Amino acid sequence: MKVQSNSGKFYIPKFKLDSGELLENVEIAYTTEGRLSESRDNTILVFHALTGSHMLAGSYQQLDNPDIPWNEELETGWWDGFVGPNKIIDTNRYFVVCANYLGGCYGSTGPSSINKSTNEKYGYEFPLVSFKDIEISQKLLLDYLNVKSLEAVIGPSIGGLMALEFCTMYPEYVKKLISISSGYKLSTLQTLHNLEQAYILDLGRESNNRNIEYLSLARMVAHKTYISLELLSNRAKSETLYGDDLIKGFLSTPQESYMMHQGEKFIERFTPESYLSIIKGWQNYKIKQEDLSKLKDIETLVISVDSDVCFYPEEQKEFIEILSNQEIKTTYTTINSTKGHDSFLLEPELFEDTLKNFL
Repeated sequence: MKVQSNSGKFYIPKFKLDSGELLENVEIAYTTEGRLSESRDNTILVFHALTGSHMLAGSYQQLDNPDIPWNEELETGWWDGFVGPNKIIDTNRYFVVCANYLGGCYGSTGPSSINKSTNEKYGYEFPLVSFKDIEISQKLLLDYLNVKSLEAVIGPSIGGLMALEFCTMYPEYVKKLISISSGYKLSTLQTLHNLEQAYILDLGRESNNRNIEYLSLARMVAHKTYISLELLSNRAKSETLYGDDLIKGFLSTPQESYMMHQGEKFIERFTPESYLSIIKGWQNYKIKQEDLSKLKDIETLVISVDSDVCFYPEEQKEFIEILSNQEIKTTYTTINSTKGHDSFLLEPELFEDTLKNFL
């Protein structure tokens, strides 16, 4: 059974960023599923992954979203297997909220928005947005929706970083935290991957003809950490989609062809400027270990995937150790999967018992 999503826009007249810059007439695109209870305390806030959106569950059409980049991947909500009536996150019980990030390209104010002072798109000149800015904007959205408190905050991947920081900022507002394939800080590998992608996108800034291809390359740098190498090999078709004249001496194997295709698909549904905006926020994410003590009254669930090479299980184990030292009540579980980091998108059945028992 499909969930019927209610999409909307929330407006903030003036929003002061962490950097000190002021944004005016900020828009936050969001969807809600389910109904807010009379006691206004049955809400679950979901922070999406890097290139996700507010289109959490259900079906969507490009006709209804003419101003955002689009391909067929957006026709079904990115967490449709998890969220809906009688699903893992049951919208018969919960009021679920998901918002597109400030700086994103799916309807929230970002680089594709018009800068009123120049009457042109911000583009690469869009101000630096921190994860904290995103979290504050979503708290304002929850206030607008008349949410009294949250049953849970859930975040997979970088959404887990935001969910964690949100809880340290509003600890009395949240009952439960669920962090999936995430952690509490950037690893050295993530820091370097972000730098590589930023460098690629910076090289493409002045290339009007090929700047979108630079985004494709940046995505390829990251994508190999989202799935396991075993899955990549299994997914790759036996033949290559490309001729040997495209990159001399390369693209002769199905693995190369698969990765090239992933980059090309991605540029249909995202923009270089928003991608850079979000990874800048990620690169500058820092949370003090002592701030984790603010989770003392929040039940916490941390989920690892054993084949994850984006947020390695070792990172979650270190996170758990820190929470334990802070005497935070925490449940930890590891999902066994061959699909790597993207397991949280592809295999709802593996997460079902853990999430239902915790919620």
